[in-house]
Amino acid sequence: GSIIDWLYQVVYTVAIGSKKMPSATAAFAVKALLCSLLLSLINFAAASPQQWKQWTCDELTPNLCELQVESGSVTIKSIPVHYWRYTRKKNDDGNNKNDDDQSMSNSNNSSISHSIIALHGGPGWPHSYLLPLKQLACRGDTAEVIFYDQAGCGESVPYANTTATVSNTSADTTINDAASSVKDQYPHLLDPIYYSEIELPTLIHHWKLQHYHVLGHSWGTILAQLFALNYVNKHNKNTTKEGFNTKEEGLQSLILSGPISNAQAYISAQWNPSDQNNLASLPPFVQHRIHALEESKAYDSMEYKAIDSVLSTFFTLRTAPPPDCFGDSAAGVNEEVYVGMQGASEFTISGVLGDLDLTSRLPELSVPVLLTHGKYDTMRPSTVKAIQDQIPISERVMFPHSGHVSMIDDAGLMNDVVASFIHRVEEGVEIVGMNEGETTKAAAADGTVEEGDAVKDSPSHSWTWIKVVTAFLAGLVIGELKIGRRRNGDGYTSIV
Repeated sequence: GSIIDWLYQVVYTVAIGSKKMPSATAAFAVKALLCSLLLSLINFAAASPQQWKQWTCDELTPNLCELQVESGSVTIKSIPVHYWRYTRKKNDDGNNKNDDDQSMSNSNNSSISHSIIALHGGPGWPHSYLLPLKQLACRGDTAEVIFYDQAGCGESVPYANTTATVSNTSADTTINDAASSVKDQYPHLLDPIYYSEIELPTLIHHWKLQHYHVLGHSWGTILAQLFALNYVNKHNKNTTKEGFNTKEEGLQSLILSGPISNAQAYISAQWNPSDQNNLASLPPFVQHRIHALEESKAYDSMEYKAIDSVLSTFFTLRTAPPPDCFGDSAAGVNEEVYVGMQGASEFTISGVLGDLDLTSRLPELSVPVLLTHGKYDTMRPSTVKAIQDQIPISERVMFPHSGHVSMIDDAGLMNDVVASFIHRVEEGVEIVGMNEGETTKAAAADGTVEEGDAVKDSPSHSWTWIKVVTAFLAGLVIGELKIGRRRNGDGYTSIV
């Protein structure tokens, strides 16, 4: 009432301009009109659509519990490398909080039993887009998930006079746009050996990790392979336990998501006409324009950028529009590192990694390896299968809804698959991978992946099988040995 009376006085004074008060009937009519207008304004404001905010990676990650994060940095070759360690939030009594929908087998153990180190892709793309993987810290089998921004991107930069910011922590971090900053001042940022044999080992020693798994995505899978092949194997050459390498460095397994071991094989698979979900499946005109733009190196043209933007929703990230964590990574990318290592083209590899081929060395991997990829991934099934065929102890899982960024497109399913794999490694450290049958049975018993949700291949080889072949090779005809035999765990369908 007081608001209407005040409005009435304002309207009367301004409109009438008279000190003589109107009749009671006129005053009532004016006040009724003002009341009606006020209610209409209120209803209009309430009915107006609110501005939509983008999805968050937390809301698309199922079964996310309360987490606590410890952040820090280590200066390596004059660059502060920032990291974030996620663990389940503690109760006041110091024990892990136990949500109704989570199983916490070690909820009363306040110490960290083992860690998952996540290696982001790019190169030069910060870790934020991997954050759905932090849900693995909600599970008893995975006590800690560690992310870090590799030197030169995100928050791990030494530069000033910058153009981009990353909002992952309270302090804004800037990224230099000087064209010569990396090549002239920090050439090691264009050297894969730096990331695999200096940066990652330095962080692991700083964290004092005794028991850990390495999860790499895209470029991060190259880093993970180089780390295991060059650094771990070299430093732990003679440390074994019953045939299974128990590394002093504590590496228990590798998880390679959207993996690449051979750059040229990756490029060829993109245009394989027999594949139904790659670049060769695009309309002929689109293929023609991509080839024409690639040949003329028109990477900065509006047409090329438009094609890349659209195709990214086909093959890279199918969750569109992208959630916040992906945008945070995009804001913190170091273009010079990315182009220097990957090349300017989004459809080939022409930079430092253009001649990469680790295929012949994959049999040297001595820990269990999980290979994952999306149905629409740029890393095609034929490429990933060729990698699997060379790894002694391996499994392969394809996610049905994913492009290259499975941890966002199939967040819940990927976390389930990774947790299942790590659980089996942890429960049978001395035998997992040694006995193909035991590994398959463990996978079926775990039951975290339902039939139709993901497609899985069990290992094509195991150390035990290799021992058998070696022992009987002199007395048996090689052609009669069924070395290539594959086994399928219950609830899975073989990839053919």
